[in-house]
Formats: sequence, structure tokens, C-alpha cells
Amino acid sequence: MKRLFLVTGCLIVSIRAFAQTVSVKDGNIQFTDKAGTTTALTAGGRDSDPVLAPDSKWVVFIRKIEGKKIATGSDEMDPTELWQVRVDGKEPTMLLRCRDAKGDQDHVLAAFQALQFSTNGKLVYFISPQWATSGAVHVGSARRGRHGHVDCLLVQQHRYFIAGGAYNWYWLFRTDGKEIGPVGEDTSTFEATYGNE
Repeated sequence: MKRLFLVTGCLIVSIRAFAQTVSVKDGNIQFTDKAGTTTALTAGGRDSDPVLAPDSKWVVFIRKIEGKKIATGSDEMDPTELWQVRVDGKEPTMLLRCRDAKGDQDHVLAAFQALQFSTNGKLVYFISPQWATSGAVHVGSARRGRHGHVDCLLVQQHRYFIAGGAYNWYWLFRTDGKEIGPVGEDTSTFEATYGNE
């Protein structure tokens, strides 16, 4: 005997929670909210490398622009700009533009790489190709965020021994550029050395 059960008034709802993320599609920055809704934040097809601010209200990204390549100590880079936009697509703002220092290699700003917000969202750190042996760490204002946390920068540098030769160690710096101290050949000793800083 076959039995048929009729269930009425029952609705099964699957609720999925998403992490807020940023991504790139066809050269445009997109933001995906907690509900899984994706919104395009830019439309020019020239943008890349988005990073979401700690408060999830702003995104910084890199925009390709037309112009002459910029010479570094090791290569020539296409010109770019560092931009910021709210996650609702409003208030797009150009923060920094690459520049050729016309022979003064210490002042070249050839590209924006490895973007990272400070913990309070007020600053954006990035690396720029600078010399043949290493890049330079820069900091720019995101003009947004709250006061509060103190950041430090963990940087790998190419340095030279006094008697000759070179080495690549990690060093800890304050955001004002003052060196706190060495970490070592790798970062495995970082927590033991600076964990209470």
C-alpha cells in the first residue's frame, strides 16, 4: 500500500552568510556584501588590486592611466594612480599618482604594489619599485577612518655588510620611518622578539 503524506504550511529557508569581499571583473572593482549581493564600484575597465578597509566602508585600488613609462632602478613601469571609493560606489577619489623624478631615483614613484590599510583605516601602505636591489615602502593618507591603533611595518631590506657582501633581512619600523629593530632572515622569530611591543 502506498502512502501519500501532504505537508502544508512548511517553508524551508536557507540563509547563507557571506564575508564582505572585493574583487575585479573585466577591469572593474566589485564589492560583495554580507548578503552575497555584488555591486560594481567602477566602470572604466582599468582598475585592479582592490583592498577593503578594516571598517568595510572603503576600498582602495590601482587604476592604469595613459602616459609615458616611468623608469626605476631596475625596470620601466606603466603609470598608475591610487584610488579610493566607498563600497556603495560613491565618492571616488584619486589619492596618489605615479611620478618620474627626472633622474632623482630616491623620489620616483613608479607603481603601487601590495596595498594594505593601517588598522584604523586612515593610512594605506604600499611598495613601489625603486632601486635595482629593492623596492621602497610608502604610506599615503586614506583620509578616512578612526583614531586608535598603532601600526608597525615589517619590511624586508637588502643591506650591505661593512666589510663587503650583502644580506636580505626583515626589519621592524614605526609608521614614521624610525627603525625599531631587526627581525632576522625570516619572520619565524617575530612574535618571540616583538610580541609584547
